[in-house]
Amino acid sequence: MKKTILTIVMAIFAITVFAQNEETKSFVPNGYQGFLEESNSWHFDQNLATTIQLSTTHGFYFNDHIYAGLGLGVEFNSNLFLMPFYTNFRYIFINKSAVSPFISLRLGSYVSSNMGAYGDLALGVRFSSKRDFAVSVLVAGTYYDKITREYYDEFVDNQGIWHNEWVVRQINPSGISLRIGIEW
Repeated sequence: MKKTILTIVMAIFAITVFAQNEETKSFVPNGYQGFLEESNSWHFDQNLATTIQLSTTHGFYFNDHIYAGLGLGVEFNSNLFLMPFYTNFRYIFINKSAVSPFISLRLGSYVSSNMGAYGDLALGVRFSSKRDFAVSVLVAGTYYDKITREYYDEFVDNQGIWHNEWVVRQINPSGISLRIGIEW
């Protein structure tokens, strides 16, 4: 998995370097802009495996480089459901190219069986058209506060005796993800 992520990051860097030679100006709009993103996340907790996240963010470009907005997402698999809500800040490094690298920071909270802090730092590349549309590819690291779950467990010990007890388990849903999005 580390090789895959390293390959993706190197490809993003190479595309960015070669795209800087283009003379076309990409349009980074001023004013309202919306995002719709889908990601596949790999979590640090062994029992969570992968999840799918869908998120939408709406806000404003204040100039050719800076964006700020509010967003809502859902992240799920068969064992987990999270709903993050956040503020999103983006900074586009090169706005005069059809391919532009950027950094994105999400800060907020999430709702699950309990609430907690949420943070997401992503590096990405924005492929823009000359109109008010772009496609983005991002590599992100996501932080969630641990989730505490209680469940009733029945088991038989080594001597064949049944036991019943409440078990408290903490789940760490933090991880890394590959995200693809559209901007309109």
